[in-house]
Amino acid sequence: MLITFTGRKSGRQFTTPVRYIRDGETVRCFTSAENQWWRNLRGGADVVLRIEGRDARYHAHAVENDPEEIKQWLQYYLGLFPQDADYHDIRIDKDKNLSSEDLEIASRNAILVEARPAH
Repeated sequence: MLITFTGRKSGRQFTTPVRYIRDGETVRCFTSAENQWWRNLRGGADVVLRIEGRDARYHAHAVENDPEEIKQWLQYYLGLFPQDADYHDIRIDKDKNLSSEDLEIASRNAILVEARPAH
């Protein structure tokens, strides 16, 4: 997916690629708190998501201070995309289980971006 948003300070448009998951009409993705782009979504912002070659308008916001919600969705996300565990510094054991200790830490360092269709 490509997410296009407007920079709060610059007013310029930016586009960044991210892997995503859907939950009904809600689209979610993750990034590291170290990245800067998600800060443009604090408090909510209108964005354009390009999914499967189609652009649609959404309203997105960054979830940054709710480690339990982030943990829940991150665990679900990594169940679908275990290859991304390394990006979040989460070890996977030989039985393909996520390290619970690493997941706790990652839930405090990850940013969950949620987007819903704009009406």
